[in-house]
Amino acid sequence: MQPTRKDRRSLFWTESRLALLFVLPGLLLMAGVMWPFLQGVRWSFSDFTLTRPDALRFNRGANVAAVFKPGTPEFAALVVTLKFAVSCVAVQTVVGFAVALLLNWPARWTKVFRVLVIMPMLVPPIAATIMWKVMLIERGVINYLLQSIGLGSVNWFGNPTMAFWSIVLIDTWIFTPFVILIMLAGLQSVPKEILEASHVDGAGFFARLTRIYIPMMKPFIVLVVLFRGIDCLKMFDAIWSSTKGGPVGSTKNLHVFAYEQGINYLNFGRSMAALFILWVLCYGLSMALLSMRRARNA
Repeated sequence: MQPTRKDRRSLFWTESRLALLFVLPGLLLMAGVMWPFLQGVRWSFSDFTLTRPDALRFNRGANVAAVFKPGTPEFAALVVTLKFAVSCVAVQTVVGFAVALLLNWPARWTKVFRVLVIMPMLVPPIAATIMWKVMLIERGVINYLLQSIGLGSVNWFGNPTMAFWSIVLIDTWIFTPFVILIMLAGLQSVPKEILEASHVDGAGFFARLTRIYIPMMKPFIVLVVLFRGIDCLKMFDAIWSSTKGGPVGSTKNLHVFAYEQGINYLNFGRSMAALFILWVLCYGLSMALLSMRRARNA
């Protein structure tokens, strides 16, 4: 006996309600997560301050536009954010790939160094930053070693240029082991048959590096740039626990700027505008890299 249209409609609504019942917890969780985000986006287009919560006046995106307007503190923080992300990702990718090549060498000592190289990852980032800050102070161990070889001391955190590169150094020490692990996994996935054929053909190290290793490591390089790029764009803990954005704003990125505006000055409009642009940068970077990956695999 064929089911009637009424029976099919009743079965459809029963299955739909059952499916909705299964996805309802996920929808509620998503709504709970999205509501604060949407509220923050709403604040970013207003002059909302915690001292006057009743005066929620929309400013037609003036806070967001200030991030891209040269001469504003927001624009200076944006420049520091991009400069820091590019510097850290470039240094850590090159250093991580070079160390991974050494650790991929078939020797006895490489097994020991594979264990030692991940030790910085076991230290919490704030603890590692404070440790480096103590070593880089005027009378710290780093300046002592420099003076002992006749190079003189360096004002690591007092000079704007040196303060920026000190943060890059600290971030590189903490997170390069993560890059090394990904690069080492990629190098070990290279088929041995290709490497053996290159040896037979008489290819040198540079030829194998440019024609075998780097082309076959592109997916892993994209993965490193994606993860480390997003982390460096939203860097906060290492900067705040070492320089607090100084001196003269040389290390103040968008995340530190948003923290100062929201917590110190209770200006949630400017704070959320900086965080909204930061979210757009992270989302844009991830979408660009994933699109490149899909275009390459197509």
